[in-house]
Amino acid sequence: MIREPLRSKPPVGDLEDSVLRAAVLRVAPDALTTFDTQQHHVRDLCSRNGDPAPVRMFLRRWGMFVELRSCPRRAARLARLELTVSEATDIETARAAAQEIALILDGATRRLPAP
Repeated sequence: MIREPLRSKPPVGDLEDSVLRAAVLRVAPDALTTFDTQQHHVRDLCSRNGDPAPVRMFLRRWGMFVELRSCPRRAARLARLELTVSEATDIETARAAAQEIALILDGATRRLPAP
């Protein structure tokens, strides 16, 4: 089980475009082009249909991305667990890895600001 250090401040403050973009740049600069492309697409979509839900989903998805990447040890463990699930030859191994993935994702979700 992964033991994460306690932090007084989450890696992502409020889920706002500029704050989130800066966080993506800090934890995964190679993902910034994808972030910008998706942000443009989502903003365009929302301006056409007037529904803010895609923006909220975009911000939560990228907030989760930053939260998971903010701790290199956790990110590496998550990648190893995903590989374990994909290569598992028995249900017990796959289930154990999937349960640990769920715990990591749940913890990251709880650390994000409320929607």
